[in-house]
Amino acid sequence: MQPLNRSGKLGCLLIQLPPSYRQDLTHLENFLSILPHGFRYAIEFRHKSWMHPATWKTLSKYNVANTMVDEPLLPPEVHVTADFAYLRWHGRGNRPWYDYHYSEEELREWVPKVQEAQGSVKTLYGYFNNHFHGYAVENCLRIMQMMGELSPQQEEALSIAQTHLGKGASSTFGLGRWIQDDDSRTKLIDLLTSLMGESRLARAMGIPDNDVSVGVATHDRVEAKIRAYSLMMDRDSKTISHDCGDWERSVETRQLCKHVGRVLLTIPVEVATGWADQIHEDVEKWKFKVPGKTR
Repeated sequence: MQPLNRSGKLGCLLIQLPPSYRQDLTHLENFLSILPHGFRYAIEFRHKSWMHPATWKTLSKYNVANTMVDEPLLPPEVHVTADFAYLRWHGRGNRPWYDYHYSEEELREWVPKVQEAQGSVKTLYGYFNNHFHGYAVENCLRIMQMMGELSPQQEEALSIAQTHLGKGASSTFGLGRWIQDDDSRTKLIDLLTSLMGESRLARAMGIPDNDVSVGVATHDRVEAKIRAYSLMMDRDSKTISHDCGDWERSVETRQLCKHVGRVLLTIPVEVATGWADQIHEDVEKWKFKVPGKTR
């Protein structure tokens, strides 16, 4: 990161916490105190317990930006804690992830909030979620236009984006494959997003069908192979056993890896939703195991 930082091409680094991580100000302070100097940091909380004045005070002490969000998990509040601001628009409703197109009215609601944040900082960073249809490009340029911030080149880019979206997008591309005309998958996608994060879920969706082989898929037990990796899930013992490298890190972070997510996307949706619901209800009670290792 140092070459990017020295060249002025690095804005800031985003630290995203898992939805299951509740407020712990001691952990937060210890973590912020050891971050390397010379970088800008923004932190995105995903549990409501962090929405507290004591949190903002700690962030301000280290000049770390609170990530202001528009999403189902947290309230869309403006709390500026650094000399720069960081905003993320994920979407609204039951299934915003990856495929949300903000309306004109929804964007206008954010204009005064953006202006409020902008008025107290040197720099403001704003990001719309990585939608596979390309909505992020149009939404970002549109809200900049509402604020009178568009350059002539950006005006042209907005016109191109709106023309592209006007042609309609493929209903079988990206997330559309998993949810088109199938509302029964909505809850599963939302649960997986919470349990594994957006980027891991996207990688799970990218694993080819022929890389997954399911041996058992019941409400009590799941056994599967993903490429050369194995997966076993047992409801009675609340155990998930898997052997990929990312899973070893998941043992500590309590997030599902892309292989577990892909298996849950493969088995019958009713069975998968039951599993995801049980894990999400209290992820700390589940044993994340690596075969041959004791934790």
